[in-house]
Amino acid sequence: MNRDINAARIGAAIANISRGAAAGGLYGAAAGAAKSFLPELVKAAGILLAVLILLPLLVLTALPNILFGFGGSASDDIISMNNSAEALGTAYDSADTYTQPAIDSLAADTQALFDNTEFDSIEVSQNIGNMDKHWFIAITSAANAQELSVMDASTVERMTKEKLTSEWAIIPVTTGEGKNAETSNVLKIDVRDLTPSELMDKLGFTQQQRDWATAIYETLAEAQSLDYAYSDGDGYYGTDYGNIVFTDTETEVVYYNQTDARWGGQAYGKTGTIARSGCGPTALAIAVASLVDDSVTPIEVARWSADNGYYAEGSGSYRSLIPDGGEHYGLTVTGLGLDAEQAVESLKQGKLVIAIMAKGHFTKQGHFIVLRGVTTDGNILVADPASVKRSGQTWPLSLIVNEAKRSSGSGGPFWSLEKKG
Repeated sequence: MNRDINAARIGAAIANISRGAAAGGLYGAAAGAAKSFLPELVKAAGILLAVLILLPLLVLTALPNILFGFGGSASDDIISMNNSAEALGTAYDSADTYTQPAIDSLAADTQALFDNTEFDSIEVSQNIGNMDKHWFIAITSAANAQELSVMDASTVERMTKEKLTSEWAIIPVTTGEGKNAETSNVLKIDVRDLTPSELMDKLGFTQQQRDWATAIYETLAEAQSLDYAYSDGDGYYGTDYGNIVFTDTETEVVYYNQTDARWGGQAYGKTGTIARSGCGPTALAIAVASLVDDSVTPIEVARWSADNGYYAEGSGSYRSLIPDGGEHYGLTVTGLGLDAEQAVESLKQGKLVIAIMAKGHFTKQGHFIVLRGVTTDGNILVADPASVKRSGQTWPLSLIVNEAKRSSGSGGPFWSLEKKG
C-alpha cells in the first residue's frame, strides 16, 4: 500500500490543528490533530505537533491565516471549531470536578451488587493520581478521533468515569472485648484511577491508537523518560557511581547519575522511578550539592518534587521544579530564556546553568542537564544526569543552544543558579 501523504492531506490536517490551537490551546490542538490524522501518520504527527503546538500562542492564532488564508470571523466552519475547542479546553480544565461524582457513582454501583443485609456499613477509599492531565487529554483525543464539535464536557465526564476502577471486599470488623465484643461486616470499596496503559487496555486501543496517543502525549508533556540508548549502557546502568566531583572548572561540581544503584530504583511519584524519569531532581541535586549542601542527593529532591506537585505522572518534572526547587534549597535561580550569552556569562562567574534539552545528542524526548563551565576555546562542559561519559566531553555552544527546548516556560530553557547571599 502506498503510505505517502499528499500535500493536500497534510494541509487539511495542519488546518485542523491550527484552528483548534488558535482557540483551545493544547486541548483544541490535540482534538484537532486526532480528528485529522489516520494511524499511518503517527510518525509524521510528532513532528507536526511539535512544530505547531509548541509555538507561541500568538503564532498559533495566526497560522490559519498565514498558511491557508482563512479569516477567523469569515468562515462559519472555523468559528464553530474555535468555539468547540474553547469549550473543550474549559471542560478539561474542570475535569477534576467530575472525579468525586464519578467515584460516588462507582461506589454506588458496587453497593448495588449486594443485598444490604450482607454488610452493616460501607467504607470508600480512593487512590487518585496515577494519570496526569496530558495523558488524559491524549487518550481522550485518540479515543474520539472525530469532529471536534462532537467532543464536549460530556466526553470529558464520560472519560473521567472510564479511567476509574475499583476493588471491594466484605471485611468482618470486631469492636470491644470479651462479652462486649461485637462483629460487623464492612463493605470496603477501594477506588483508584487507571494508569495510561491500563486505560488504553480497557478501551481496547489498537497499537496504532496507542502510538497516536503517545505522540500527542509526548508533545504536550515533553516526556523525560530515559531511553536506554542515552544512558551509559552496559556496565554503568544500575551501578554505584561512587563519589564523583568535577574539579576542572572554577566551581567544583558534585556529579550524580539518575540510574545510580543507590537511588535509581527509588520511586519518583506514584508511577515513575528516579532512573526512568528523574533527570529534573537529579540535575537540581547536582546544583544544590555543588553550591549549597553536598549531603543533598536525588532521593531527597525527587521526594520533595513529587510531594509538592512538580512531577507529572508517567512523564517527568515540570519546568517549574528548577526555579521553585532551587529557591527551596537555598539557591537564587534566574530564568535566562534562550539567551546563550547570559548562560555563558553565568558560567564564567562560577554559577551553574540548568538546561532542558530536546531530542538530539542528550535525549530522545526531553532531558534536564547541568552546564558547569566554559573551556578556553568556548566549548561547554556539562554534568549530564544520564551519562558520566557525556559529562566528560566538551560540547559546542551552538549545539547546546540548537538542541535546547525552544519554548520558554518558567523562565527556561536555561536557568542560572547560585547560592543565596
